[in-house]
Amino acid sequence: MTMHIEISLQEHLNYLAKEGYTIGLTKLKKLNQQYAVQTVCKPPPLPVATTAISTAVAGDIGGRNGPSTIQQTIDTVQKVMKANFPHGTESRFPGKHTKRLRGHLVIGSGVFQEVHCDGHEKLNSKALCLGSVNIDMYGMQCHSSGKVLHDIFVPNTRCSSTIGHIYLDFVTEYGMICEQLTVDGGSETGEMFACHTALTQKYQPRNKTAAFFALPSTKNVVIEGSWNHWLRFHGTTLYQVIELGRSQGYFAVGNQLHINLFHWIWPKIVQAGVNEFIEYWNNHKTRIQKKSNLPSGVAPNIIFDFPATYGLRNCGTPVDLQDIEALRQTIPRSRAECFHWVSDEFDTAAQGAYSQLGSLELTHTNGWQIFVDMAALLGQ
Repeated sequence: MTMHIEISLQEHLNYLAKEGYTIGLTKLKKLNQQYAVQTVCKPPPLPVATTAISTAVAGDIGGRNGPSTIQQTIDTVQKVMKANFPHGTESRFPGKHTKRLRGHLVIGSGVFQEVHCDGHEKLNSKALCLGSVNIDMYGMQCHSSGKVLHDIFVPNTRCSSTIGHIYLDFVTEYGMICEQLTVDGGSETGEMFACHTALTQKYQPRNKTAAFFALPSTKNVVIEGSWNHWLRFHGTTLYQVIELGRSQGYFAVGNQLHINLFHWIWPKIVQAGVNEFIEYWNNHKTRIQKKSNLPSGVAPNIIFDFPATYGLRNCGTPVDLQDIEALRQTIPRSRAECFHWVSDEFDTAAQGAYSQLGSLELTHTNGWQIFVDMAALLGQ
């Protein structure tokens, strides 16, 4: 399905200027017309849109995605879904809503002032009930912009060393540190606390806000809310597809080959799914909330990239990447060890079997078929 990034012409010009290109509004309009650039005002023809919408709904096995998550004009999506998938709305809204925590988020000084961090355990061993297989997720989200900064699946988010490496990867990706990390206070944040505190003391010695703030998970609402959006977008579908391994007999709980092969295949699939969610979320235009203290009605990426437009500033502080590598050496377990799903020997064997099958793209729709075919080759 084509992803439409909902940004205005002026925002297009801002991005071009950021990359060193200066053109006028008239020239941009001519280029858009010349290359048939699709916009919200110029959506694709109805047959093309219907095909794209139907493809998206067919891939959403969990049935959790409503019109707002499909990147076509909402009137068209509602019309197509009502005509072809009439039971979707009832399944998503059966008449019961979980009681929500009410209140307003406090507006910050700018992006990278506060970053919310938390783990997500809907695909861990207890949730999947597939023996020892485990896929944990850890995420980081900017408070003021709402941008999802870093979401990754790892073998164990209860490991302090793993979270420490995730934090250092995050700093390396953006080249700067935030003023405050907000977490739920679990013991797994120890190495992250040590690394962030060390960097704050060196690069933000005058920072008067708490560099590290812990609070109950239920009150860490920014990152907790993103999990709900992830589940609706793709998470529930992935969970139900993985569950087929048990219900259809593809996966044998006590079979070590199956355990290793699961860890070789499925983390790749779910990471691709969350990457797609991040692309959607950061580029989708949020609904306007007049009573909100935070910017609304604009994509998180726009707020993050141009904070001054919304009365904010970039609170991030650049850091020397050599310091990141020095801190990485202080973490008890290496990054390779923390992020390793299978042994090197199994990885080599699995890659060989995967190549024999033609190296097909791994998706949630073909994951178990590839699993069965690879298991047959590896079991010979």
